Amino acid sequence: MTAERYSAMLSRLRAHPGLCRAIHLAAQASVMLVYLIFAGTLGWLAWQRDTRLLRAVLVPAAVFVLGTILRAAINRPRPYEAFGQPPLFPRDTKGKSMPSRHCFSAAGIAVTAFFIWPPLGILAGILALVIAVTRILSGVHYPSDVLAGLAFGSAAAWAGLYLI
Repeated sequence: MTAERYSAMLSRLRAHPGLCRAIHLAAQASVMLVYLIFAGTLGWLAWQRDTRLLRAVLVPAAVFVLGTILRAAINRPRPYEAFGQPPLFPRDTKGKSMPSRHCFSAAGIAVTAFFIWPPLGILAGILALVIAVTRILSGVHYPSDVLAGLAFGSAAAWAGLYLI
């Protein structure tokens, strides 16, 4: 993404306040729904005394920790820092743009949910894609940040589920 594309994207979006509100709502709702899927999956596994509970807890937690370490090590500036134009919604986070933590967490949860019950994992995967798109449209991540987050979160979760 270039500075010109970033600026043009945000200018077009800001010209439509209703669209901005819809993006903000989609961003918040998709994150909340992914975490509700995670909590519900853990609750169901605990209720059923399912032996997969430990993996369902440890794998997304490990993805979160490893992804957080990775993004701190890369410490890529966010688009609004690099291009000197504020994002669609107020943010003050500096650096740590690559990979997107929202995306790798959502992808790790989606893969874990898929492992437990595939239809639920597919729903969580769709929500992870919504999160990725809204992170770009909000101007807080580059497309490569969210793609890296989705790829890292998915791969790490698959590996973890089969190694544990």
